[in-house]
Order: sequence, then structure tokens, then C-alpha cells
Amino acid sequence: MTRALALPLLFLLAACGDGTLPAGSDSDGGPATSTTAATTDDEPTAGTTGDPGDDEPLLLEPRDRLLRISMALRGVRPSDADFAAVEADPKAMSKLVDAYLDSPDFGATVRDLHNDALLVLADFGAPPAGFLAKDGLAGMALFAANRAIMEAPLRLIEHVVAGDRPYGDIVTADYTLVSAASAAAWGLPFDPAGDEWQVQDPPSDLRNAGVLADSWLFQRHGSTRTNANRGRANAVARAFLCVDFNDRDLEIDPSVNLADPEAVADAVQANATCAACHQTLDPLASFFWGYKPQFVPLLASYPQDHYAEGFFTTILGVPRRDPHYFGSIGGSLADLGALLRADPRFSLCAARRAYAYFHQTDLAAVPLDRAGWLQAVLQDSDDYKAMIKALVLADEFARADGELGRKRARPFQLARLVEDLTGFRWRTDLTAFGAGVIDLLDDSLIGYHVLAGGLDAIFVNTASYTYSATTSLVLRALARQAANDIVEDDFAVADKAARRLFTLVSAVDTGQAKLRPQIALLHRRFFGRDLDDDASEVSETLELFKAALALAPGDAKRAWKITLTALLQDVRIASY
Repeated sequence: MTRALALPLLFLLAACGDGTLPAGSDSDGGPATSTTAATTDDEPTAGTTGDPGDDEPLLLEPRDRLLRISMALRGVRPSDADFAAVEADPKAMSKLVDAYLDSPDFGATVRDLHNDALLVLADFGAPPAGFLAKDGLAGMALFAANRAIMEAPLRLIEHVVAGDRPYGDIVTADYTLVSAASAAAWGLPFDPAGDEWQVQDPPSDLRNAGVLADSWLFQRHGSTRTNANRGRANAVARAFLCVDFNDRDLEIDPSVNLADPEAVADAVQANATCAACHQTLDPLASFFWGYKPQFVPLLASYPQDHYAEGFFTTILGVPRRDPHYFGSIGGSLADLGALLRADPRFSLCAARRAYAYFHQTDLAAVPLDRAGWLQAVLQDSDDYKAMIKALVLADEFARADGELGRKRARPFQLARLVEDLTGFRWRTDLTAFGAGVIDLLDDSLIGYHVLAGGLDAIFVNTASYTYSATTSLVLRALARQAANDIVEDDFAVADKAARRLFTLVSAVDTGQAKLRPQIALLHRRFFGRDLDDDASEVSETLELFKAALALAPGDAKRAWKITLTALLQDVRIASY
């Protein structure tokens, strides 16, 4: 179903009330071990440069270094006090990083990072999502409800990391994270008087399995009868081991009739070419034998019982191999979680994914020695935050030259930054259609999120770090909306000290004596630049303000809107 058709159909069905229909990585190698010793000093540490023979890379100054770390971890600029602390003593950066890692904003980064691996945040209005506001979901806005269902595995991972729990708990925890929507979708316990996200017990047959007990994860990564959970097995191996069976180089045997299910079933065991993958993949798939095939939420009733032990064999009649994890015997999802956690590839993959995310490079391009170094930090402490701290304090993360010298803000970071600067969040209200309020930079169905470089977890599975024409268009539209909003809101407040940005001028001030300090303040807030009032950048921005004012004499608010629109679409907003 295309997106163009899915959204109108979703809204049409949402308006039909209770007319419910029945439910209808990169390598395949063995375990890897750490290759370098960990460095855990509190001060920024030296690291490889990424350029052979370059012994003296150009590094950011402490102020710009802190800005990069803050944007990477939180999606916002450091405060003036943070900048001042680092300029007075560069060693203060370590304590600031600790504070950033403990902030709620870092939780959003953890979710975004792990969505790159799990690919669970799909289009809210199309299969495999597209849950309607009916049954237990009645009265809920479609966007918020679907998002709360899809976020559940990411919320569990955030809960583990934010609470300084051992990172391996993400696949062995004896609890699950539940929202009102996910509780209604899957029949899980939930206290309406409690928090928005609650720690609850999973079903009795899904204990001690962390995110492997989450029904949405295996609705997103669904299976048919003939696929027999192989796709699910590959999704887990790809996410947690960086082992993607699809990346293996194989020559398909043309003698196998792929249109004949019986011939295929025989070939995956008897044909040497097929068995090269399937002797490992199929026993891994057997761990997921209880998860039911993917269903269409638009046509289903809720709650859905998405797990029944042995479903593929007892109900669908699919022959099952004994569950094995790369040769190790297991039986339950709890066994699989324990085996994953004990596998050195689990911590190495976590390190590789963290390095790839923060350095904005392909997973295959992550230097093995650097991944091994981060793996050692994670293994020594079992603390995900400690690994990330080591990563962002390393000198290689402070590179100021070449391709490594600029990082691009991901869509959620861009949205968070603009909100922090101006108070504006780019949303559209589709309540009339039942969808509710949609965050345009956090939604892939309408598309701005993907245009800005994000992924939709179905068709676009890799983030883009290239500043493109579509990125520029999104930033331009966001800048215009945010500028209009903050100018009107700020100048509506009489007390300058209570304003967000315009704390030094009134709506009628047009003299240089007042404009220059205000413009310097904007440059400091937007770009982290501590400029004198007579700096050339301040003068250039002042000339823009004057030119805008000349087009509409006496209308300083309009001139400020134009000036802020220009500043907010500066490439320095979209990068750090």
C-alpha cells in the first residue's frame, strides 16, 4: 500500500466508528574481541584521526568542542554558564558531559540511535502500523497512539540507559515498558493514574527477554508462513550483532524451483549453497516460533494476542528445527536474550553503532580498533553512558578538518534546537481527521522528517548526512515559521527579562546602540559565537535588518522576522 493511499484510507476508516473486521550489519563472522585497551580518563583523550599519516589533526577549540558534544548528546546548545566554565577550565568539560548524559534530552538521543538498529518507528498511518482509534484505543489520536505503540522497545532501552542499569538488560530484562496505547494494543497491564510510560510485567511466557518480548518489534519485523521467522531472526542479528545475512555473497543455485515451497524447504537443508546461510539462520528463527504472522492493524480488533508458544508449528504446521544460537542450544526467548548478552559481538556491535551514529559514518566504515576500544569500555563497566562519554571526549570527535570537521543535525536534533531557541515546534493539527497533532519533524508519513535526512524504517533505512536541496527547503520553511512565532510571542511580553530572545530591544528600537548588542546576543545563542558588538558578523546582520526595515519603514517586527529567518536557515543551525 502506498503512502498516498494509506493516509486517506486510515482517516476514512477512523471515521467509520466501530465497523470492525476480523483480524485477518555488515559481516557474518564469529565472535570478536576487544583489540585495544580502554581509555577512561576524564579529560578529552587522543584518538585515531581517520586519515593515515595525519599525526596532527586540526581540533576544535574548547568552546566549539563543547557545542558539538552538547548537540550530539542533547540536540541543544550549551548555556552561557557552560561555555564560561569550559573557557575558564577545559577540564570542566568532563563534568558537563556527565550532566548532559543524565539529562532527559539524552534519552531522546538513545531512542534515535537505537531506532537506526531496530527500525521500529515506521509510518504511523500505514501497515505494519496504522492502528485505529477503536476498541481499547478508542478516543486516542491516531498519531500519538501509533507512536506510543511503536516506541515501546526504544523506551525500554532508554529506561535501561537512563537508569544506569547494565546495558545487557535490554535483551534480558524481566519487565517491559508500557504506554496506554501499547497496553490497549497488546492486552498488557497499565495504570491509568500512573506515568505515561510504566514498568510492567510482560506475559508469563515472555519473561527475562527485554525488547525480545515486545510484540511491536515482531509486528514491524513480521513473517509469513513460508518465511518462517527468518526475517525476524535476521532483524535481531542485524540489530544486536551487526550480522546481516543479506550481506553474504552467495550464488543462487538455478536448479532450485523458488516457486515451489517444498523444493525450497528441502533446498535450505540439502543444497550446499542454500544451507551455507540457513544452517545458522533457520535454527535462530526457531526462537521466534511463538510470534504470530504480521497482521493488518487497520482490519484487526484490539487487543491482539501476538504471541502463542509454538504457533508456527501447532497452528500453521510449519516444520521447526531445534532452536540454536550459532551452535549454542537454547529454547526460549529468555535463552536467546542470555545468549545474545554473553556474545562478544553484542557489545562490539553496540560500540560500532554508537561510533557510526555520533561520527555520522557507515557501520561498515567504523575502524575496528576504535570499536574495540569502546567495546572494552562497555565491557569493563556494563555502562552505556561511560562508553558514550569516552567517545565524545576523544580527540577524534573534536576533529575540525575535512569531512570529520562538521556534523549534521538529525531531524529530531534540528526540531529540538529550534524549540530550545525560539519555543517553536513545527506541528500540524489533523484532529478533524482523527490523527491529532502531528510533529512534522518527527513523522515520516507526511514526509518532512525524511526530507530532512531521517529514515522511515521501511523504505528509507539509513539516515542521510549530506546537506541536500530537500534539507535546505525544510530548514527554510522551519526558519520562517519559527521566526514569525518568536517575534510575535517575545514582543507581546512587556518585561524584556521574561522574553526568550529579544531581551535587549523593544518592538520600536531601530538605533545601532541597541541593535548591535541584541544581534550579538542572537549570534551567541544561535551559533555559540561570542562576538563583540562591532564584529563584522554583527555588522552584516545589522545591514540585513536595515534593508528589511527600509522596505517597510517603522515596522521593526517585520524586519526582525526577516533577520531571524535568515539566521535560522544558516547552515550553522543545521550542522555543528
